Amino acid sequence: MPAWSTEVANEFIALARQDGRALDQLQLQKLVYIAHGWCLAATGQPLTGDRPEAWEHGPIYRRLAEALADRGLDPVDHIAGPVAVSDKASVLEPIEVAFITRTFKEYGSFPAPQLSSLTRRGNAPWKTVYDCGAGRFRDISHILVRDQFVELASSSSSSATYVAQQYRH
Repeated sequence: MPAWSTEVANEFIALARQDGRALDQLQLQKLVYIAHGWCLAATGQPLTGDRPEAWEHGPIYRRLAEALADRGLDPVDHIAGPVAVSDKASVLEPIEVAFITRTFKEYGSFPAPQLSSLTRRGNAPWKTVYDCGAGRFRDISHILVRDQFVELASSSSSSATYVAQQYRH
C-alpha cells in the first residue's frame, strides 16, 4: 500500500537531517511530488496514497499542507502526529525508500522556488488541471503525473538512467 505524503515527507526530513540541513514545507511538497512521479514512471504504482492537488504554487498534498500549516517558511524538523520521524525502522517498502533517497540526492539541495518551477513547467499536470484557476484544489491524477515523468525520462538521459536504476531495485 502506498505511503501517505506525510510519511514520505518524514523520510526526506530524516535524509536532510543526516545531511546536516533542513527543508521547508514547500521543498517537502515538491520533493514528495517528484519522488511520486518517478515512482509512477518506473513502476506504474503510486508512492503516495493521497493525490497531489492543483494549488496556486503548483502541486500540493493537502494532508501534508495541513500537517505543516503552522510552519510557514521555517525549516521543518519533524511532522507531529502518528507519522513523526523516529529512530524506528521505516514503514515504507525498500523500493519506496529507494525512490525517496534517489530523489533527495538528485533534487534535495534545490531551493523551493526551483523545485516549484520544475513541477509547473511546460505542459505539467498542474497546469493542465489548474487551468488559470478553474481547477484550483482539484486532484491531479496519477495518470497525468506518470505521463509527465515518462516524458521527462524519454527526453533526458540522466532521467532515463534514474528511472532504470530505481526499477532494478
